[in-house]
Amino acid sequence: MRWIPPAALALVLLAGGCGGGSGSAPPEDGVGIPPRTPLGPVRANVLAAPWPGFGRDARHSGTSPVLGPQRACVRWRRKLEGPVVPGPVAGPGGVVYAASNGGVLHAIDLRTGRDRWRFSGGDPYGSDLSTSPAVLPSGLVLWPGPDSTLYALDARGRRRWKRRYSGSALSPAVVDGGRTVIVGDDVGTLESLAVTGTRAPRVRWSVRLKETSYGSPAVSASGTVYTTAGSSLYAVRGGRVLWRFPARQISEVSPTVAGDGTVVFGANDDTVYGVSPAGKLRWRYGLGAYTYSSPVVTPDGLAYVGDHKGFMNALDARTGRLVTRVLGLGRTASRRDVGIWTSAAIDSRHDVYFGTRPGHVYGFAPGGRRLLDIDTGATVDSYPALAGDGTLLIGSENGSLYAIAPRGPCRAR
Repeated sequence: MRWIPPAALALVLLAGGCGGGSGSAPPEDGVGIPPRTPLGPVRANVLAAPWPGFGRDARHSGTSPVLGPQRACVRWRRKLEGPVVPGPVAGPGGVVYAASNGGVLHAIDLRTGRDRWRFSGGDPYGSDLSTSPAVLPSGLVLWPGPDSTLYALDARGRRRWKRRYSGSALSPAVVDGGRTVIVGDDVGTLESLAVTGTRAPRVRWSVRLKETSYGSPAVSASGTVYTTAGSSLYAVRGGRVLWRFPARQISEVSPTVAGDGTVVFGANDDTVYGVSPAGKLRWRYGLGAYTYSSPVVTPDGLAYVGDHKGFMNALDARTGRLVTRVLGLGRTASRRDVGIWTSAAIDSRHDVYFGTRPGHVYGFAPGGRRLLDIDTGATVDSYPALAGDGTLLIGSENGSLYAIAPRGPCRAR
């Protein structure tokens, strides 16, 4: 990794296409760009659990109010039934909810790494698409499991209800204090469920977008639901499609919503888009590479998105300007390519954590200093989460879930 001296930074920013409108591709020489000014502490919203779902909250901020690990300290490594592609979440009471492609959901004690309970969906499932369960304030756990089924489990792992979909269920978004859950599937169904206690939910509305969808829905503060399907970003409210914004190629990521309402998503035209709540283009940024990394946006307006060249880019969500980026280039014996397919997890100091296709788990400080680099030996597509004590949780296709602690004791990797 190489860092640019401050005197040369302006030239690199111009070369990297940092302005709004239509940015150009970043250079390919392994350069990382530190921010022009130090990034201050960021405060995330207070939730009923440390990281209760995909992207932590309904708008997919990916940001925690705690400080994450500052070194490669593996508290425990837990072997599951198959590749750990699904993303773990952190519930209340020190419980981690994690599944593997083997089709079993585990409730794991954060301190020890041992099961509190497990629930089998009956079949293996999954691919390279990372989905996560959602923990409601009531303690109900919604798991997008095998056989296109969304399972609702209570805090003891007992099934309370299940709901079948036409395609594989994606990560649920929880709003309205847990009384409303937005769920999509990979054939383009999007619906709003009214959840009361442990009873089977009532469908408030349902929309069929009639296009393949790899994007889990995000919800703005105003209640508008955004999702990607085919090559488009859709805005839905009350069961009605408000608008559709087309990209030039298919989108294989989930959207995120900034504090000013800008919706950020990427597509296979090597571009990240910023779209207004009215469906108008605010900016585009050319990555120069595909992105299968769902963006997250911090409360202070930085949108983090990974790309196929191995960069984790941070863009100003208002303008599309490149603010900073870091590069993970480590390779393993099993994979010689590069690229980031996971989302980012951001802590209170703007430390950024992510996994890579060659199998490394990275943490970087805002100025570019590497905090940790753990080689799992297999692809890391699992989206990361930060527990309430700052433990980083992430899975690998080697079949293991990793708990990387903010402090010791550390065990063997």
